[in-house]
Amino acid sequence: MSKFYGFRFCVNCEVACTSGNFVDYNKKRYCTACWIQNQNPDHPEIDEMRKKIIKDAEEWKCIKWSREEGPLPIGPKSHRN
Repeated sequence: MSKFYGFRFCVNCEVACTSGNFVDYNKKRYCTACWIQNQNPDHPEIDEMRKKIIKDAEEWKCIKWSREEGPLPIGPKSHRN
């Protein structure tokens, strides 16, 4: 079983992108806050979006499951007990 490392990082602010919080354009990944800032620098809610994206990324990192948190499954259990 391969380990899932995430959705890469934003090329501008280098925040870890989470599901639904990024845009791919010309083979580069942008978080939604950086994308909106590039397209519409006068948007009034850029700071709130950036805070939400950073909070979501930190929460997502805590939710991930790894070998240190518990053993990986060995496989299907034998039908004989």
